[in-house]
Amino acid sequence: MAKNMIADGTTIEFTATKDHNSGDLVELANMIAIAHENVKAGDIGVGHTVGVWRLPKAASVAIEQGESVYIKNGVVSKDNTGTAAGKAWLKAEAAENSIDVKING
Repeated sequence: MAKNMIADGTTIEFTATKDHNSGDLVELANMIAIAHENVKAGDIGVGHTVGVWRLPKAASVAIEQGESVYIKNGVVSKDNTGTAAGKAWLKAEAAENSIDVKING
């Protein structure tokens, strides 16, 4: 068996730049994670890096299933100047305020 494997990559430790509640979106440079537990600013937290998660969506933006999505101003959008979030798991109409996203995929 390979001796250089560090982790399976399903979670990542991070230093919180602000308080996060369990389930909050955490932006980490060019990837995202979902906070596993509540974590205070300055503390080490654990974030999930895989899976499908319901995240807040930008207002008035319709997103098609399978479309690449990004985090901009703390919400999912199609604005590719934001942090890459993953793929839309399901279609979301413009009037909806959340969307299911397969993160980092």
